[in-house]
This record gives sequence, C-alpha cells and structure tokens, in this order.
Amino acid sequence: MNFSLKKIVFLILLPIAIFGCMKEIDLTEGENPNSNNANSETTNYYKRVGMYDGSFDDLIDNISCSSVKLPVSLLANNIPLTITKIADYQLVSNIFNLSPIDTDTVVFNFPITIINQDYSQTSVTSQSQFNNLSALCNQAIGAITCVDIVYPIKISLYNTTTEQTTIISIVNDRNLFDFMANLSVKEVYSVQYPINVKIIGNANISVSGDIQLKSIINDCLD
Repeated sequence: MNFSLKKIVFLILLPIAIFGCMKEIDLTEGENPNSNNANSETTNYYKRVGMYDGSFDDLIDNISCSSVKLPVSLLANNIPLTITKIADYQLVSNIFNLSPIDTDTVVFNFPITIINQDYSQTSVTSQSQFNNLSALCNQAIGAITCVDIVYPIKISLYNTTTEQTTIISIVNDRNLFDFMANLSVKEVYSVQYPINVKIIGNANISVSGDIQLKSIINDCLD
C-alpha cells in the first residue's frame, strides 16, 4: 500500500474512531441507567445512607440527626453524671426508671460538642443554642438507617472536563457520604454492581443496580 492510499484509509477510519469514543462518553454521562451526577435521586439516597446516624444517644439529647460527643457532664433528673462511653447511657436509664410518675429530664453542663449529620462538629454553649439545633433537626431530611451497605464497594468516577475515569473504593458510611456530598458538576459516576446491603431484620441482599437499590430503600422506609 503506497503512502497516498494509507492516508486515505486513515482519514476514513478517523471519524469512526472519534464517534466510538464519543459514544462511550455519552453512555458514561447518562444513557447508562446506573450513571448519576450530583443531582441524581440515587445520589441523594446514597448520601442519606452514608449520613451520620445520631439516634443511638436519643435518651440524653432527643435529637436523632446528631449526637453528643463524649465525655459529657449532665444532670439526669437533677442527679449529676459524667458520661464517658456509650455503656454509660444505662446510668441515665437507671435513673429514669427509679420512678414511673416523674418527668425525666437531662440538663447538660455547657459547653458541649455536637456531631452533625455531615460528620462536622458544633460547639454548643447554651440551652437556647441546643434548642435551635433540635428544631433544625426536626425540619431536616434524616439519615436512612434501615438499610446498611456491606463495604467495601467500588465506584467509577468520570470527569467530563479531563475525560479521565478513576476507580474509588468506599470503605465506610463517612466515605460514602463525603463522596456523594462533594461531587462536582463536572463529574458523573456509576457504582460497580452487584453490591450487598443489609436490611434490619433480614439477611444480606444482593443489589444489581440503582433501580433495585431505590426500590429496597423505598420499601424499607414505608
């Protein structure tokens, strides 16, 4: 094949190669049913699954979307206590159970530190500030706690500006939340299915795609 013929063949094949690359990018950016961006419903679900769950200490703070960082000093029905570990919540419960007719109360010795849904921490210096945080929690969209992801999982992240794909390993809830919360408008991603999830009271379930995951979560929430 002479030089001129090679050049002609190259010019014919070049548009085909370019079209093939564009099609791959289009699939990554949205035609694939498991591709998502920062505004996807799936992203919101994953973000809520990864949110910090503060419901475990509701006995002392009555705020499900945050928890009080230990150690903390408080009065439980006017009895002074210092809570240094989760097992110490039982001390509060024991005091509450002393009488079936009194009104159980917890009063913190401020300042205290609150761990928020996004894993940030807030210093609280007064009861009024604490009450404001409680009111905000009641208005917020809460964490999804009835479904737990079995880690690790892997996510393919594609940057539409650099046209580069990166494989991200997610090893815990905070990793998941941070990833979903920090997606830029230039990024799309796809979870590498199948993954396993746990539903409270049930064994592990293998999930094959976004649609099945959202269906499981919706059933669980209902």
